[in-house]
Amino acid sequence: MKKLYGLLCILIVASMLLAACGGGETSGGDEAPSGEKAKVVIFVGFGTGTDPDQVAAQEALAKKFNDSHTDIEMEFLIVPVEEATERYLAMVAGGNAPQLVGPHGISTIAKFLDQWEDVTPYIEKDGYDLSDFYGPSTTLNKYPDLNAGLPLGLYPSFIFYNKDAFDAAGLPYPTHDYADTSWNIEAMREMAMKMTLDANDLTPNDEGFDPATIKQWGYADTWTDGRGQLTMFGAPTKGRPTSDDYKTAQYNSAEWVFGAEWLHNGIHVDHFIPDAAGQGAIDAASGDPFGGGHVAIWYSHTWYMSEGLNELPFKYDIAPLFYNQNGERISRIHADLFTMPKTAKNKDAAWEVMKWLVAPEQIVDVCKIYGCLPARQSSQEAYLAYMQERFPGLDFDVIFTAIDYLDDPNHESWVPEWGKVNDALNNATSTIYTEADLDIQGLMNTTNEEVQKILDEYWATQ
Repeated sequence: MKKLYGLLCILIVASMLLAACGGGETSGGDEAPSGEKAKVVIFVGFGTGTDPDQVAAQEALAKKFNDSHTDIEMEFLIVPVEEATERYLAMVAGGNAPQLVGPHGISTIAKFLDQWEDVTPYIEKDGYDLSDFYGPSTTLNKYPDLNAGLPLGLYPSFIFYNKDAFDAAGLPYPTHDYADTSWNIEAMREMAMKMTLDANDLTPNDEGFDPATIKQWGYADTWTDGRGQLTMFGAPTKGRPTSDDYKTAQYNSAEWVFGAEWLHNGIHVDHFIPDAAGQGAIDAASGDPFGGGHVAIWYSHTWYMSEGLNELPFKYDIAPLFYNQNGERISRIHADLFTMPKTAKNKDAAWEVMKWLVAPEQIVDVCKIYGCLPARQSSQEAYLAYMQERFPGLDFDVIFTAIDYLDDPNHESWVPEWGKVNDALNNATSTIYTEADLDIQGLMNTTNEEVQKILDEYWATQ
């Protein structure tokens, strides 16, 4: 940490000398030339923030900042998600890295782990107070030897359910009581099968049911990766597919093998979970599993609520995730922040913008854009009032209580060579969705061997 701080100081001094000699560019160093605003470009594209409504809101946020600052100019650079990686790497390679990147989560940060500036020296230099930040938000952005940024928001996970589908099936709604163990994996399965309907409104329990013509599935956990889908079943380290020291692969743990079997049976035997073809049909129809009316019970996060949830053509509500096969409730959580590339210019200005974005005066407005719970405890009441006005009648205790049941460590927590490991895990999950006749234990063992090889190669170089 001291070495990083010393390096930062050297860079600052060097940039000042260059500017004094007339050799520095307009945006060079950590300081803009005298009389000019320091430009801070925020690269948006790895996570939320690219929808038209969000783009407009971000532009308004930039105007608010720029109208109140004379020395720094903030600008959002919005990049489509499918172009984000190539565009970002090109900017870095060209010596034109953005000053900030985000909001994005732990998985993306891990993908470019060597790219980010450690903000610890900035925190220490300013004596920045972190005590107001809520619960796990100050730990989910940390990696070995790196504090990637200041917490912005949390995205707890829970169940969205279609009340009209429950009513049509004559089923009681899921409990909102986290202590009620009757809402468990088997109870959910039974409900989901009764709400899975083919073209003739037959369920998997009915004679003549045709799985090739399903129009409504009972349950889905989409818009997440393979690691995220298996988190709820538990593991020796819950959501992390390695041991605590990150050296031993654990993808073939008993918990994750059970989860893979349960998922496979739900897709290919009981037919209440959409297979690959079913997901393709959903994408072709609306792209939205829950809002499009394709799924009765959907497991997702608060960020979905920024997509116009209150405009759906059916009644809905939210409920806790069900208890798993071991009698545990393990809800995954996402956490977003803005990170600062190591090679960015105007890093002092970028730090000031980062602080401004998560300050009590702004953090609620910023989280309104991205659908996250503000990471500041002092801002929770204001955000709750906003959500209650936007979504009247929803039980928001479900959202806030979910944080008490999160996977720990977070399912997105750092894993060495995460890009390679994630590819191996996602390939296994894809096989589960596409192949009806499958040796699950064999698949998990093979995947575990692949992950172990990746880990061994990584640690051999450390």
